[in-house]
Amino acid sequence: MRLGVTISAVSHAALIAVGLMSFGQADAFDPQEIEAIPIELVPIEEFSNIRQGSLDSNVIETETPSAVDTETPAELAEPTGNTQEDQITPKDTPDPSPAPTDNSAPEPTPPTPPAPTPTPEPVEPATQPEEPTPSVPEPVQEPTPEPVEEPTETPVVSEEPAAEPTPAPPSPPAATSAVEKARQAYAAQEAERKRLAEAQRAEEAKKSQEADKISDIINKEDSRGGTTGQGGQKTAGKTTGTAARLTQSERAALAAQMRKCWNPPISALDVDGLTVRLLVDLNRDGSVAGTPQVMDISVTGQVGQATASAAQRAVRRCGPYQLAADKYEEWRQVDVTFDPRDLR
Repeated sequence: MRLGVTISAVSHAALIAVGLMSFGQADAFDPQEIEAIPIELVPIEEFSNIRQGSLDSNVIETETPSAVDTETPAELAEPTGNTQEDQITPKDTPDPSPAPTDNSAPEPTPPTPPAPTPTPEPVEPATQPEEPTPSVPEPVQEPTPEPVEEPTETPVVSEEPAAEPTPAPPSPPAATSAVEKARQAYAAQEAERKRLAEAQRAEEAKKSQEADKISDIINKEDSRGGTTGQGGQKTAGKTTGTAARLTQSERAALAAQMRKCWNPPISALDVDGLTVRLLVDLNRDGSVAGTPQVMDISVTGQVGQATASAAQRAVRRCGPYQLAADKYEEWRQVDVTFDPRDLR
């Protein structure tokens, strides 16, 4: 126990001695000299109020006002103290005499004026001889012819009475005023508009009548479907039979579509009893399948053939037809009869 205390005390004493010795041998603090930078504060007004000059500007010289010389002496301020002894009475000081000036400098001599230049005398121009003026010949007066007396014609008085003057035709009446012209133009426009409206109404009535007639034509024949089996009616050698008929609205729609393209020849309108029967095959999209078959022409000859060709063109040109897709089996094959007389 004592040995540890002794060692601890000796070690602490040694550390304290070393510390004291190291403090004495430490280098002194050497501060470095730093050069001071001068700083000057300048107000910003000295630079913001500076105006840039121009090198080619004109210099304007102004006269400096001279000191005003007055003979009246300046008034002195009155003393403001409480007593007369507080203020010192000013004394009159004599004006210093001006220093003598040295006028011994020689006066400058004026320059010698230059000698006048001799003026040359003007030379008179030589006189030219005047040209002789040619004499103008006097005009010769021609003798004045004597006036010849013309024979006076004696008017012949005819025994026939003088014809009465034809009266001038009466002047045409003045043109109508602008208001009357405007009224006439407006009346003409109204008449034209009414005529066009009546023609349009007549055309629409005619088309409606034609659609009804074509619908009646289509209704004369049964529509043929594509069903097969017993009880079917044979048509044109095919095994297809009669299916359910189209409704009235469907027949009217089909007739209205065909009416747009039906244009029979003019010669067929005057032939009585002329009809053309066609058998039309339709696809599911309403288009015509192939060329419509001519089943019957009531009148032979060129007129009948031309009417049948016009009916075939009308059926092909107006397709595809807008029909109910779910009733395709009812309108896949349609038997149609065209009668030009129904279009009169």
